[in-house]
Amino acid sequence: MQLKVSIVGAGPAGFALAADLESRGTNVLVYSHPSHLAHANSVAEKGCLKASGEMDGFTNPLVTLDMSEVVHFSKIIILTVPSTGQETVLQELKRFCLRQHTIIAIPGNLFSLITDAEVDVGCILETNLSPYSCRMKEGELAVLGKKSLFSIGALQRDISPAFQDQMQMIFPMELKWCSNVIEVCLSNINGVFHPLMMLMNAGRIESTAGDFLLYSEGLTRAVANAILAVDQVRIKIGESFGFQLASVLEVSNECYNQGFTDLVDLAQNSPPHNKLKAPHNIDNRNVSEDVPDLLVCWNALAEKLDIDSSPIKAVIVLAEMSTGVQYMKTGRNLQKLNLESISRSELIERFGVTRS
Repeated sequence: MQLKVSIVGAGPAGFALAADLESRGTNVLVYSHPSHLAHANSVAEKGCLKASGEMDGFTNPLVTLDMSEVVHFSKIIILTVPSTGQETVLQELKRFCLRQHTIIAIPGNLFSLITDAEVDVGCILETNLSPYSCRMKEGELAVLGKKSLFSIGALQRDISPAFQDQMQMIFPMELKWCSNVIEVCLSNINGVFHPLMMLMNAGRIESTAGDFLLYSEGLTRAVANAILAVDQVRIKIGESFGFQLASVLEVSNECYNQGFTDLVDLAQNSPPHNKLKAPHNIDNRNVSEDVPDLLVCWNALAEKLDIDSSPIKAVIVLAEMSTGVQYMKTGRNLQKLNLESISRSELIERFGVTRS
């Protein structure tokens, strides 16, 4: 029987996954929200999706605007919407019984904890990153990088090897299984890279409308030093749960089979990174998603665990001052994650692991 997968999110990540899966014989349905039709309409106008770069060729993915079609098409639903759009999708999914379904949020950013009491679903999985570094313009998909590995995990602790094998059949890259969704979230290095590169280059972004290369020109030694300071806090949070988190550089190397020993070297010489243009302005998901849905969460966990999170908090405060958005209140804080009332010991007991 042909494998069937529903993809919720008709943006670059969703179309990249759809093209990759269809090239491997998987039958795919892509859902586009009626208020976000730009990419879906462009693909429809061209009559096909053209991919270039790490993926090359043409495909014609089936697209729907009806969430009921998504639910009935496949028992596997993959969310590729930004985490800032997950709650909108959640409101759509609440209308359905999903006890036989598996939802995979790419990336998750603790979507499971928000969803836990909202949706009757068989299993929710989260990944730390998107499998692809990609952009779309006028219905054409440019894939700058394709990861060979990314992390995945579930809220439940009883994920069987057989189920893991079933999930591996879906993806054309290796799945690295984590203990739980907290470990997955802490493995999302976008929160380490993106906000600081945006904020420490804010003047250049606004004065040039992003007319420079964000990594190769924007990730300088000073920016790298700030990134490493944030990364040290992330790793300490993981240690409190018993996780042995790889550094930001190690995670990036692992994803792309690289061997860089320095962040500046990576920024200047890594093909998936060194040609990326900066966004046109600060109002970009590198800030609007990664600050509230990663850094706010990490800071809240650190405070609950009595860890000094001042480097992370400094980035959040700078983002709030720069944008005027109160990310501490609007982001994935302990209240939104339904973790506000539990103690430090209860938090560790629920999500911690013992490693030999």
